[in-house]
Amino acid sequence: MKSIQTITSAIVFFLSSFAVQGQMKSSAAVDSLTATLYWYQPSSILSHDMAARNRVWISEEMKNKSSILGIQQMVAKGSFQPAQGANELKQTGIYTEGKTQWQKTNFWGRFSYDRSSEDSTAMRHQSRWNEDAPVYFGSLKKNKYNRETYKLDAGIQHPFLNNRLPISLAIDYRLGSHYSNNDPRGDVKDMNLQFELSVGHNLSKISYHLSGIWGYGSERVNVGYKNEKYTKNTEDPLYVNWIMNGFGNAHERISEINYNDIINRTGIGGHLLLKPNGADKIYLNGRYINEKQSFRRNDNSKQTYLLLNDYTKDISSIDFLWSRQMQNQKSLKLALTGRIEEGKDFNYTYLSNNYTYQQNQMQIKGLFGFRQFQTEGSIALRNIGKKDGVTGNAMDVDQIKAGIGLNRRLRINERSDLLGSVYYLRQWSPANDLSVSDLNTGNFAKQILYRDYLYESASSSTWTTSWVWMTHRDKTDWSVQFQLDYQHRGDLMSLNYDLSALPGKDRFLGKLGVAYIF
Repeated sequence: MKSIQTITSAIVFFLSSFAVQGQMKSSAAVDSLTATLYWYQPSSILSHDMAARNRVWISEEMKNKSSILGIQQMVAKGSFQPAQGANELKQTGIYTEGKTQWQKTNFWGRFSYDRSSEDSTAMRHQSRWNEDAPVYFGSLKKNKYNRETYKLDAGIQHPFLNNRLPISLAIDYRLGSHYSNNDPRGDVKDMNLQFELSVGHNLSKISYHLSGIWGYGSERVNVGYKNEKYTKNTEDPLYVNWIMNGFGNAHERISEINYNDIINRTGIGGHLLLKPNGADKIYLNGRYINEKQSFRRNDNSKQTYLLLNDYTKDISSIDFLWSRQMQNQKSLKLALTGRIEEGKDFNYTYLSNNYTYQQNQMQIKGLFGFRQFQTEGSIALRNIGKKDGVTGNAMDVDQIKAGIGLNRRLRINERSDLLGSVYYLRQWSPANDLSVSDLNTGNFAKQILYRDYLYESASSSTWTTSWVWMTHRDKTDWSVQFQLDYQHRGDLMSLNYDLSALPGKDRFLGKLGVAYIF
């Protein structure tokens, strides 16, 4: 709905104008932070994550000669989930990250490997990152999926002309393998590679960079059966595979259950840093990316493939951060992130545009620090809309999320601290609408559309507590992290359709990790 776009524009203008007025004394450099505070203090994480998204700032907000190596176990369980979610998720992750400087060149890198198991997931064979795509295969049979994901992110920056002309290169690489051991056996492979080259100009109180973005990726999807009796099955609805091409525009598919998705993206970016005085830093980053996806099925034609769908998506984003260091160990950070996605397809069956997708989202987050305490608050707005021309199906949902939290660092002894955090998040939908065609939409698609609508429009409360025990020694440190989330939903919207299952009442999430900091 248009109200969220209007509110987003007004808040961005207000914050940008307000932040430039700061007039305080100098702030401490990120290198002066202890390693454990740099990696775990909420205000440091806010700045670190902004620089990880915008790598032209790795020299400003990344601590030099500090690295981390960790392992984490996560378990999520509960029936409050979207139609294509998982009742239970178990994930083990190994990660390492660090930044160093050689002569005048800054190097930053992060590598992670995640292995997860999803139990009782249905409705879609997917890689879990391209969820708005109009083309996918799915079945009603609940399945167990195993996933392995490798991610490598890097940033390099070298200043020329006496530090006045920095040139930066950001690289993002992802490789994923997703497969099921039960019929119908989905096998999904994905790869994404993206480069961002930036040229900047540094002055005493202002720095700016211009970026060019290029990326390439692919998804390869194949669904098969070990039990041959299901290969020509049309009687048992649980094992029938459907191909979705649109929003609820699904058809049975019993042969040639495969496709490739070829992805290309290009874009531009701009990055600005203002230092009006010694206490304030104001970052403003923006990007525009055009992404083109081509869905095709391999065949024996001269072209070697049959085109199914072209999907084009325009993505615009903004990333704002204002930090102020005040007297008496007080500090303030205010962040705003916004993103607008607009997608539309070209369907080769109808030789026209059929599916449209739009998502607008914005989040404002503030942190105020006083000695050993940090208070935080956030508010997020989101609108999601999907339409299908052939069926007439349409969904439009507004969401608001508001949260508040408190963090405190406790001294355990001379060599260790405990960082504790509690957070409460409330979500609700002030406006929502769903239209589903009874004539042109079958049961498989209705199960997805109605269940997702109930999930997206439901109100919920989430309580989170996290604790980090960390040492503070001269060169190396250890940390142990623990987090527990509980989410409980309110009442569901009423429907004139009988679903096989409704979104449940709650969901739990737990994390436990150990890290070595050096």
